Amino acid sequence: MANIALLNRCNLSCPYCFANGYLEDEKSDITRAALLRLLDFCAPEREVGIIGGEPLLHKDFDELLKIVNNDLRFQKITVFTNGVFIDKHLDSLDSPKICVLVNANSRDDMGDMQFNKMDENIGLLLKRTSARVSLGINVYKVGQDFSDFIYLLKKHRIEKIRVSVVIPNMALLREKKQSGIDYFMEMKPTLLNLYRELINLRVSPYYDCNAIPECVYTEEEKRVLEALPFYSEFERQIFLGKRSVCSPVIDLYPDMTATRCFGCYGMGRVKIEDFDSIFDLKNYFFKEIDSRLVHPYAWDKCRDCYKYKTFGCFGGCLCYKENR
Repeated sequence: MANIALLNRCNLSCPYCFANGYLEDEKSDITRAALLRLLDFCAPEREVGIIGGEPLLHKDFDELLKIVNNDLRFQKITVFTNGVFIDKHLDSLDSPKICVLVNANSRDDMGDMQFNKMDENIGLLLKRTSARVSLGINVYKVGQDFSDFIYLLKKHRIEKIRVSVVIPNMALLREKKQSGIDYFMEMKPTLLNLYRELINLRVSPYYDCNAIPECVYTEEEKRVLEALPFYSEFERQIFLGKRSVCSPVIDLYPDMTATRCFGCYGMGRVKIEDFDSIFDLKNYFFKEIDSRLVHPYAWDKCRDCYKYKTFGCFGGCLCYKENR
């Protein structure tokens, strides 16, 4: 799935956000003509993500989302939002084609007022629209407190969530010189605390990127993962680390450029006019980034790992290898 960025602005300043280095002003907001061009480009995939910054900040958000929703080429539209402005756009979000993924930050990270607004808006989405609603948790620090997130899961009876093991910003990556595996080992106790909470609530988790390889976990820790409820066998296999890879997602920007994904933003930005289709562009990034970075070993275990040698595992996000 490709993501179309409507703008590069946000109302929050989350401590983990790796996008802070390129946020711009309203001059970079997407136009109707640019959106139509980008929709043509990514239509063959039949689904699309709407991202920012915070996409609901765009002054023409309702009109732009209506264009996407009315485009019969797309079967699924995922809107990524921090949830603060949802109440202003309930009508445009009211569609069974739309999935609203709320990145649910804590009170400490977004402030009481905005957290309460997000909480209220999740309820409005569930009660007043036909959109599918999911929450995302961004795990970004050792010992992270998940109590606010657990509160939201219980209150709104959410059954499925996206877990994102947040990639630190580029400056921090260069400073710490960690491998993707080093980072996973550091974050593992915190993640397991979250997973135990999910088991108790019977909430199903999934990754959309940065999946943790199974070799990171001990046998005892794997039993914790096995106890999690999963919606599908495919999601179970990914979450248990049986296949820890990602294909190029493709983020498309208002200026008609594209990157492989947020994590690889600094590895190259290209003009979409140089490519025939979204598939052509994905092949380009696979050759220029994935195939170049997959084989620098994440740790010694990778040397004799069949899965690693055959592109069944990347050993963490490729951005770690670019900065080592």
